[in-house]
Amino acid sequence: MRYAIILLLVLAAVSGFSVNPQIVAPMKQLNDADSLMIWEKLNIQCDPKINDLLRQQTEQNTKSGTISGYRLQIYFGSGENSHNQAIRIKTEFLSSNPDVKAYLLFKSPDFIVKVGNFRTKSEALKMQKSLLYKFPNAFIVADDIALPELLNLTTTN
Repeated sequence: MRYAIILLLVLAAVSGFSVNPQIVAPMKQLNDADSLMIWEKLNIQCDPKINDLLRQQTEQNTKSGTISGYRLQIYFGSGENSHNQAIRIKTEFLSSNPDVKAYLLFKSPDFIVKVGNFRTKSEALKMQKSLLYKFPNAFIVADDIALPELLNLTTTN
C-alpha cells in the first residue's frame, strides 16, 4: 500500500512537469505607426467594443497632443511681485534641470510654476524627492501632459 501511494505521488509530479510550455516567438521590431496600435497585434480575447474604445482614446490623445499624467507644482502665488517670483523660480529650476520642461501659468490672479511631464506618479515622486532640498513645498498634481516622443525602433539592414 505504501508503495502504491508513493508511485501515485511520483506519477502525479511527473505528469505535472510534462506539460509542454508554449514557445513565444520574439516580436519583430515595430515602427512608430505599429506601436500606437500594439493591442491589435496581441492575441487577446476580448469584446470588440474594447478595441473600439482603445482606438477612440488613441485618436483623441493624438488630436489633442496630450495624455493624462502628472507634474510637480513648485510655485503658486499672487500679489505684486508674484510674476517676478515665478520667473525667478522657473529660471532657478531650469538652471539645475535643463532637460526637464517647466511651465509658467497664469490663472487670474495666481501665477503657477509646474515642471515635468510624468506618465506615472512614481516618476513624479522620484523627481519630487530629488527637488526636496531646493523646493520643499513641491507637490504632485494630475495634469494633461505632452505626448511622449516615440522611439524609432526600426533598424536598417
